[in-house]
Amino acid sequence: MKRVLKWVGVVVLLLLVAAGTVWYTAFGDNSPIVDGQQVAPGVTVVKDGFVSVFMLDAGSGKVALVDAGNDKSGTAILLALARRGLTTGAVAAIFLTHGHGDHTAACKLFPEAQVFAMDNEVALVGDAAKVTHPLKDGEATDIGDLHVETFAVPGHTAGSAVYLARGVLFFGDSAGASKSGVVMRAVRLFSKDPDQNVASLKALAARLQPRSAEIKELAFAHTGPLPGFQPLASFASSH
Repeated sequence: MKRVLKWVGVVVLLLLVAAGTVWYTAFGDNSPIVDGQQVAPGVTVVKDGFVSVFMLDAGSGKVALVDAGNDKSGTAILLALARRGLTTGAVAAIFLTHGHGDHTAACKLFPEAQVFAMDNEVALVGDAAKVTHPLKDGEATDIGDLHVETFAVPGHTAGSAVYLARGVLFFGDSAGASKSGVVMRAVRLFSKDPDQNVASLKALAARLQPRSAEIKELAFAHTGPLPGFQPLASFASSH
């Protein structure tokens, strides 16, 4: 019996080591998320546990969200709204970078919001939200005085999107920032097609190179942001 317990303990230890290795490989080099950080004028980070929601000013007491977090109760988002004297009715739009549950959880708390996602991501979003505006690559949307451009970046999921608004590129899980300030590809373990993810990021960099001066920040769902366009250009040239 003692021998059996000993081997069970060894197996459990090995599983814990393996799990820790997987976690560190996926997230250990992530730059930290800072709740309340002003990424750019009119763009605020809302930290919802291990994921960021971005709150964007849309004028006239309205805001838009990029993603809707991991918490169905929306505690962090509601608190961020309350700090500004706003209620759920102030959320005019939610732009989903993709349909994974840690990005869609609080959508139903904002029934007045228009919900945007790539047209081929609607099925993955499922019943977490009613996507009122399926998007195509290159489509532009105006919410109040907020102008949002959509870019298809398949790989992490088939319908992953990057949004450009207020000089910030919002990547969702399609990329991240390392502690050393380097753009990292999507986490392979959780991505549908890692090679396509890299190809999509390289294509996006080439597409936006002529507009690089417009891009002031790169914003990611599971890490802190990076300044300017150059980190994306460097990623593209090194992969």
